[in-house]
Amino acid sequence: MTLQSIIEDMRESLIQEKRKLETLLREAPIGKLIYSKNTANGKTYYKWYVSVTDQEGRRKKIYISRKNRNLAKELARKRLRTKRHQDIICQLKAMDAFLAKNKQNSALNDLLNTPLLVNLLEEDEPNPSAELSEELKRWAQEEYETNPAFPEGRNVQTVDNIKVRSKSEALIVMLLSTMNIPYRYECKLEIGGHVYYPDFTIRHPITGQIYYWEHVGGLHMQEYRSDFLQKLRVYINNGIIPDYNLIMTFESEGHPFDITIARDKIREFFSCEVGALY
Repeated sequence: MTLQSIIEDMRESLIQEKRKLETLLREAPIGKLIYSKNTANGKTYYKWYVSVTDQEGRRKKIYISRKNRNLAKELARKRLRTKRHQDIICQLKAMDAFLAKNKQNSALNDLLNTPLLVNLLEEDEPNPSAELSEELKRWAQEEYETNPAFPEGRNVQTVDNIKVRSKSEALIVMLLSTMNIPYRYECKLEIGGHVYYPDFTIRHPITGQIYYWEHVGGLHMQEYRSDFLQKLRVYINNGIIPDYNLIMTFESEGHPFDITIARDKIREFFSCEVGALY
């Protein structure tokens, strides 16, 4: 399963949800739910109203009595569905932009797969394995908040003397460490009202730009896949874009992860020549 196919599946799912919401919104009551708040004798009271526009274009509000509470509920659902519909439109725009960019990159990758051209480019390719800046050294050595969930799952020792959750992640650690690329493992990230712990938070050894690396190894499991797709939506909506500042690698029982894949990703994002080492 490729990243493009995952995005396309997500896009199709969102389109179906968008159509369903549009049907529900067409059937929803007319008007917008609003309320007033009053405080008396230390207690707070709310009154619900429906705001409507008359034939002359003037807006007026109509009180919703307790007997008509179901109208308030339907208008509340309408408001929620309207917000969700707006979110989906934004997500679809982000996915369309990614798919268009990915199509352009496919043509570029075809060009860069020409051996003679690659050899010429690599002659002047910068090697970030030189000395890191003091700021990047401090960043790599500072303490940070890590994922508190399932600590027993971090049982694979690495060359940097940290423990990770899989041999594939240990392989990534080995390459990053060898190339002197500063990183943090499962560092806390607060974004879009959510808290995540990306597998790797990485700083470019020359520019200092932040990248995130997610190694996805459980797409064959429905719950894992759903959680991952939700995370990816949040990432995209908050400027963490696959193939821009989000590195993604995949593996499954039929498609194992190996050092070639990890090496190629490091070369792609950090201009590292690691082929001579491994």
